[in-house]
Amino acid sequence: MNELLEWMEYIEDKRQQTTVRHKLKNIIVTVLFATLANVYDWVEKEYFAH
Repeated sequence: MNELLEWMEYIEDKRQQTTVRHKLKNIIVTVLFATLANVYDWVEKEYFAH
């Protein structure tokens, strides 16, 4: 897991920094775990993240 998180540090975040509310790494990890938990709808992924 640590290797995966370290690898994600190299992903360039091209979003406007003034509008960023969450780190890209956290979003990717949340979507990954939600998908592994069979959560496919974006509304459900948001619920899963909370």
